[in-house]
Amino acid sequence: MNSCYAGASVDPCEASDLATPDAELEHVNKLTSILGGFAVIAIAVVFIIGFNPNAGQQVVESARCAVEIRGNCIPSGHYWASYRMLAPRADAEILRQLNFRRIAAEGLIERHLLNEDAKRLGITISDDELNEALTSGRMHVSMPLAPITMPDGRVLDPRGPSYRGLGMVRMLNVKNRQTGKFDLKAYEREVRLIAKMSPQDFREYQKEELIAARMRDLVRSRVVVGENEAFDRYNQDKSTASVSYVRLDKRFFADLVADKSQKAIDAWVALNKEEEERQWSSRKASYLPECRVTRHILAKIDQEASDPTEAKKKAKEKIEQAKARLDKGESFADVARAMSEDGSAERGGLLGCVTKGKMVKPFEDAMLKAEPGKVTDIVESEFGYHLVLVDKIAKDLEAETIGRAEVDEELYLKFETERLSAEAAKTILAAVKGGKTLDEAVEAYLVELEAKLGAKDEKKDGKAKKDEKKDGEKKDEAAADSPARKHPHRPVVESSLPFNSSGSPIPGVMPGSNAASLAFKLDKPGQPADEIVQLFNGYAVMVLKEKKPASKEDWEKNRDDYMAQFLVQKQEDALVAYIQRLRNTLGTEIKFGGSEFTTEAKPKNEAGEDLGQ
Repeated sequence: MNSCYAGASVDPCEASDLATPDAELEHVNKLTSILGGFAVIAIAVVFIIGFNPNAGQQVVESARCAVEIRGNCIPSGHYWASYRMLAPRADAEILRQLNFRRIAAEGLIERHLLNEDAKRLGITISDDELNEALTSGRMHVSMPLAPITMPDGRVLDPRGPSYRGLGMVRMLNVKNRQTGKFDLKAYEREVRLIAKMSPQDFREYQKEELIAARMRDLVRSRVVVGENEAFDRYNQDKSTASVSYVRLDKRFFADLVADKSQKAIDAWVALNKEEEERQWSSRKASYLPECRVTRHILAKIDQEASDPTEAKKKAKEKIEQAKARLDKGESFADVARAMSEDGSAERGGLLGCVTKGKMVKPFEDAMLKAEPGKVTDIVESEFGYHLVLVDKIAKDLEAETIGRAEVDEELYLKFETERLSAEAAKTILAAVKGGKTLDEAVEAYLVELEAKLGAKDEKKDGKAKKDEKKDGEKKDEAAADSPARKHPHRPVVESSLPFNSSGSPIPGVMPGSNAASLAFKLDKPGQPADEIVQLFNGYAVMVLKEKKPASKEDWEKNRDDYMAQFLVQKQEDALVAYIQRLRNTLGTEIKFGGSEFTTEAKPKNEAGEDLGQ
C-alpha cells in the first residue's frame, strides 16, 4: 500500500511524491492523437470561431462571486450551472432540506483546491482533450466528497444515501439526430438551457472541472490494496456477533424510582437556578395566556393489523369499557393507569397544562369545549379513541405558576433519571463481572428495588402494609403484582440479531457509543463489555452471546469482487483525506456570497438589456 494515501488520516504527498516521472507527466499532458488533422482543424473552428459569446444567446453574467477562497473568486455563473447539473428534478423544498445549494458550493470549493494543487504539480489538460470532452457531450460537475459541517453543527455526508448515485458526469445531447455527429446548434442549445453561459464561459468552466477530475484520478491511481489487508477487512466486515443485553430506560426510573417530591425538585432547582431560569424563559410563552390541565385515556388502533375494520372495532370496545368504569364512579386517574395505551398512563393520564395548537385537531376541539371536571364523549383521532378530562383552566399568573412547576419537574427528572439509569447499569455490570449471569444480575437488582419501593410504601401507608403481610400474602404473588414487574419499560434481558462490526446490536444506541466495537472485543459467551453503553433514553449492559468469524472458504469465493470493492472504498477514503488536507492548507478564509449565493442572476441579451429571470 502506498504510504501517501493509506487512509483517512493521511496527508497529501509533497510535489515530489505526487508528480509522475517526466515521461509519464508528458503523457498526461500531451495532445490526444486520436483525432486526425482535419478533425482537429474542424474542432478548432467550432470552438474558437463558431462559439461567439455575442451570438444572440441569453446568458448569465458570471463575474460575480458566489464563493471567495483567500481572495479567489468562484463565479456565480459556475455556481448556478453546478447547482442545476447536480440537483435532480425534485421539489424545491426537498432540495432545500437536502442543502443542495451548499452541496453545489462545496463541490466548487473542492474543485478550486484541486486546481490550485494541479498548478503546483504542473498538471493541466490540452485544448484537444477539452474539445474531445465537449464534443462527446460528457460534462463534468464537482460533487463534494469530504464531510460538510453546517452552521448549526450538523454534518452532511456527501457520500451518504441521500446523495448516492449523483456522480460527477452529465451527458448533454450534442449530437445531430440524423447524422449522429456533433452538432454546434444542439451544443449551444444545451449550454444555454442547462448552464446559461456563453460557450466561451462554459469552456473555461469545463476546463477547471476536467483538471479537478484528472487530479482525483491521479490520487486514486496511487492507492493499492494487498490481499492480506483485504482479508483482514473482509473478516472484520463478515464476522458476526450476537449479544444479550438489558436496557435501563429513563422512563422506568422517572415513573417508579425517582423521588418526585416537591422537596427534591426544589433542592435540584436551588442548585441549578441558572439552567432552570434559562429553560423557563424559553418556554414561558407556551403556557400563556391560558392552559388547560388535561388528562386522557387512549385506546390505540393497531395500524399494522391485517383487518383495519376489526382493529378499529377492538379499540372502540376498549374505550367503551373504560368509559363504563368511569360511569360507575372509578377515578379517571385509576382507569387511565389500568387501561390507557399512552405513555401518560403511569401518571394517571396526565398530559400537563396544554395550550391551543399542541394537540391533533379532534383532540384539541374536544379539550377546548370540555367543562372542567367532566369527561368528554369518546373522541376519534389518527392515534385511536380518547376520553378527555380537563381538571382546570389556568390563566395568566396561575398558568405561569403551573407551567414553571412542570418545567422544573421535567428538568429535574431529565438529570435525575440520567443519574439513576447509569447507576443501575453500573450495579448490574458489576454483578455480572462478579460472576452472575446477566439474568441473575437483573433479577437481583429488581428484587432489591422492590424491597426499597415496598419500604417506601410502608413508610407512606404506616401499618396498613404490615397488616396486609400478616394476612398471608405470598411473596411470588407480591412480585407478580409489583409495579417494577409490570412497567412497559422495565429492565428485561433481550437478545440481538447477528451483526457485524459496523452494525448496531442494541436499539437506540447513542452515536459514538461503539457498542459493536465493544462486543467484538469480547471472546467468551457470557463475558460482559468493559463499560455500560449509552442510549438515547438511558443505558444498557451487554454480554457476548456468540461470535462467528468469517470463513476462508467464503473469502476464496468472494475475493476478487471484494478486493475490487475495497479498492474503490480505499481510493475514495484517500481522496477525502487529500481534500481535507488541502482545505486545511489552501482552503482557509472561505467566504460565501450573500444574494449571489441565494439568488440567480437574470439573463441579458447581447445589448446588455435585462431579459428577466
